[in-house]
Amino acid sequence: MLDLPDMVAEINAAIAYQFGASRFATAVLARLDLDTGRLRWINAGHPQPLIVRGTSVVRPPHCPPARPLGLQDTKAVCCETRLEPGDRLLLYTDGITEARAPDGEFFGEQRLTDFITTAVAAGEPAPETVRRLMRHVLTHQADQLQDDASIIVLEWRTRSAQQP
Repeated sequence: MLDLPDMVAEINAAIAYQFGASRFATAVLARLDLDTGRLRWINAGHPQPLIVRGTSVVRPPHCPPARPLGLQDTKAVCCETRLEPGDRLLLYTDGITEARAPDGEFFGEQRLTDFITTAVAAGEPAPETVRRLMRHVLTHQADQLQDDASIIVLEWRTRSAQQP
């Protein structure tokens, strides 16, 4: 099995070969060890991930993002942190935080984190949080999506906590 930097290099090479410098793709490639909570990722052109621990936002250690896939000229740096049981990991595109209301106001990272921490405090499951968040983002934009707006909210639990 390839390590994340090698996977990114292969994908980068395939896109560059197929399209030259005329096209690229942004992405986050991540690997989570379900037993230990060890999270490794490479960010190729997206906002930094966020972790919600309880009702607080925890920022992973700073890790410089890689260039988008198809445009990389050096091997990507792999970032790493460790999740704690119950943490929610947020991976999202800038179309979430840069969603604009008709008056020009951005949705913003603060509104995103407030929404997620409120949902966690209310005991809302991650899938319902994503559904409601996407509705909130669309409403903020008067139902006119202006950019790709994608989000993944992953809640990590230990294997023993997952057992009925």
